[in-house]
Amino acid sequence: MSYGYAPTPLPPPPMARPNWFSRNWKWFIPTVVLGPILLLALFVGGVLSLVSSMMKSSEPYQHAMAVATHDARVTAQLGVPLRPGWFVTGSINESGPSGSADLSIPLRGQLRHSMVYVVANRSGGIWSYQTLEVEIEGEPERINLLPTGGTPQEPAEEK
Repeated sequence: MSYGYAPTPLPPPPMARPNWFSRNWKWFIPTVVLGPILLLALFVGGVLSLVSSMMKSSEPYQHAMAVATHDARVTAQLGVPLRPGWFVTGSINESGPSGSADLSIPLRGQLRHSMVYVVANRSGGIWSYQTLEVEIEGEPERINLLPTGGTPQEPAEEK
């Protein structure tokens, strides 16, 4: 019998470490796909919010809401408190002292919903209203908020 030197067995070769993508693909792929979609949604939402706030700060919007919320016929049909809806549709074009507005404004009361319609023109810096009506959900006729007499309404001058 021989008592010679027996080398210890070599350890197995180290496993190759997986690359970065194979370790991280489970969160990388959804981020790459959903990230641009989320950014696009945020951009569109920001633009809509900006346009809506610009419309809500306009004189035709402010005048229409003041007239509609203080009209006894509207408050009786909708119930109080009256709250404007978020999504105003239509257009406002202003160029110096002239312009035009065509808006549809959602209006909610405790009892029902409605839509306020405004058509106005601006000439010489003064808005005149051709249409200022409230269409109440479920009612066949609109409530005309313009004063009777056949002339378009002009808001009182603020001092």
